[in-house]
Amino acid sequence: MRKSSELNISIDNNSNSTTISHEQFHRLRRIAFWSCIISFIFNIALGLTAYINCMRTKSFVGFSFSVHAFMDSLCASFVSWHLTATSIVDVHRRDKLACCVIGALFIGSFLAIETRAIQSMILAPTVRPDMTVVIYSLIHIIVFTILSIIKIIISKQIKSTALKFDAINSVIGIIMVLPLLVWDRVIFITKFTHLDDLVQVLIVLFLFLAGGKLILDSITKMNIEYARKVREDKLKKMLTETGYDGFERRTSNYVVGT
Repeated sequence: MRKSSELNISIDNNSNSTTISHEQFHRLRRIAFWSCIISFIFNIALGLTAYINCMRTKSFVGFSFSVHAFMDSLCASFVSWHLTATSIVDVHRRDKLACCVIGALFIGSFLAIETRAIQSMILAPTVRPDMTVVIYSLIHIIVFTILSIIKIIISKQIKSTALKFDAINSVIGIIMVLPLLVWDRVIFITKFTHLDDLVQVLIVLFLFLAGGKLILDSITKMNIEYARKVREDKLKKMLTETGYDGFERRTSNYVVGT
């Protein structure tokens, strides 16, 4: 069998594809892995900061962000697990499993954040964002904007759906903290006392739909691969039972591949 040092990976549904070497694939995989590790660390740190600040101020300002940060850290941990595979085949096999988990976490985020946001919209306005909220929001926007760009670029090159949706989840986190920054600082927005809650309700609806689609698509792909593997196993079994000589005599009477 001819060995090849290159790997063809299609980056879209058209005929366009990119060819990257085996070494480049694993170099990009390692960069993506460490991006996920950094995401995990910052999500835990900023999420805990937001939660502790909620307890300190006795308000729910930033609570939904802390929940999302925790869910995002779980997403990053599963994506990093999927990227620890040593072979390219295992990376793509784990990608589908990671997508199922990420989809479930998206739905979990929807249930947790939607309930809290709707309840907060019904209640009277709470404490306004303080300087602590502004600081961790700015840090989150800067760090995760950079990480999201890196993840999206690499996900296209190594064809990782899990990494792409992890980046999308980080972008959603950025959108969720923006109202916390502009709430008291943009004049025409100050009259909307529940702007952050409204944004969260709309954003997590997208999480719910994306999570459901991600699970269904991943299960469909795994079922297709399983059916293909079953067919291949049956064919191998038939060839083993008939024997190579018998198979050779039979194939001499047929045109193979038509």
